Amino acid sequence: MGWILRMQLLAVALITLVVWAVWGWMPARSAFLGGMTAFLPNAYFAVKFGSPDSTRTAKDIVKRFYYGETIKLITTAVLFVFIFQLPDIMFAPLFTGFGSVLAVFWFALLARG
Repeated sequence: MGWILRMQLLAVALITLVVWAVWGWMPARSAFLGGMTAFLPNAYFAVKFGSPDSTRTAKDIVKRFYYGETIKLITTAVLFVFIFQLPDIMFAPLFTGFGSVLAVFWFALLARG
């Protein structure tokens, strides 16, 4: 899981730098915020719920997974609500950053599958 988090953080940095180089600071800020909106809940989930525990039953593991995913969704929604309150947010770079970080996870699953 640590490898995926590092790749997601790299994606945040790359998309922010590319957007900054092509379109400037304000769109890059939006891309950064979008990327971090995807990265932070994933990092929390990995740290809090991703550690293996051989003493748990399968039912406990599934409950813990669903709880963690619920926390991720709520955290993501709250972060978007806060971001939408900021001035000069640009939606295309925001969602490009968000989608880029999510894509890292899905491509990592395909690569390992």
